[in-house]
Amino acid sequence: MININMNSKKKFFIIDGHSLIYRSYFAFLNSNMTTKNGLVTSAIYGFTNSLLELLKKEKPDYLAVAFDTKEKTWRHNYLKEYKANRPKQPEDITKSFSFIFEILEGFNINRYSLEGFEADDVIGTISKKIPEDIDLFIMTPDKDYDQLVKNNVFIYKPNNKGYIKLGINNILEKWNINEVKQVIDVLAIIGDKCDNVPGVKGIGIKTATRLIQKYSSLENIIENINNLNESIKNKFIENLEEVKLSKKLVTITTNCNINFNYNECNIKSIDTTKLIEIFNKLEFENLKNKLLLLNVKKNQTLF
Repeated sequence: MININMNSKKKFFIIDGHSLIYRSYFAFLNSNMTTKNGLVTSAIYGFTNSLLELLKKEKPDYLAVAFDTKEKTWRHNYLKEYKANRPKQPEDITKSFSFIFEILEGFNINRYSLEGFEADDVIGTISKKIPEDIDLFIMTPDKDYDQLVKNNVFIYKPNNKGYIKLGINNILEKWNINEVKQVIDVLAIIGDKCDNVPGVKGIGIKTATRLIQKYSSLENIIENINNLNESIKNKFIENLEEVKLSKKLVTITTNCNINFNYNECNIKSIDTTKLIEIFNKLEFENLKNKLLLLNVKKNQTLF
């Protein structure tokens, strides 16, 4: 866990929307969270509760949420089977999105997405547009985002006790590497079965990090392929095109054409009346009380 002087710089939090929705859905799935009309609200409740806790605990100066779109992305142009192994989105999650979007509108929080790109790419691009005098915290459990960490960009990762903040040194220690950009090389080598990223079959994270420590990059490993031991050499030779493709797939785009101005994401007045109306419809008495405890009135700023 990093040690940050939380009063020294303004804070921008950006939420990986789909990850939080899925995590919330499964976290509360066994809690029998269903309205009288039969709507399963576990995803909506968990998402909104996390949002309220974030506002209360971290008091961000800026806040936004990024989402995937329904369309295929540029990665499918390289690999048609990209993410094909993922199970179909539960219908209860699909029904939750419209309510979550309404709630974000009530909080006056901007949401961003771009056809042909994943939320990863949207957040990656936004991370490049944040001035260095503002700290950006990416709220996500997804390891792929680790590649974006730099002096003013951190991962805000969920764990059993809430959330931890990961900076450069944490990422280097976590992956056992020397530079943050090497996260991409390790991800490319080990692949990702969930996303259908092939990697190098038979090579796990320990061998991958050892190779990256020695050769610095995937390209250098390939250049020195004849110096590898026979078993590893053969695995790379057999999966050479696959691992090159994998590096393309796991690299987060940081220059997609998205209309973004960080000043538009500052914490604004919220529509308490609208939120209470939505919470009543969803039977969120507990969240309604949490909202009121923030001592917020309509047309007043949150903090």
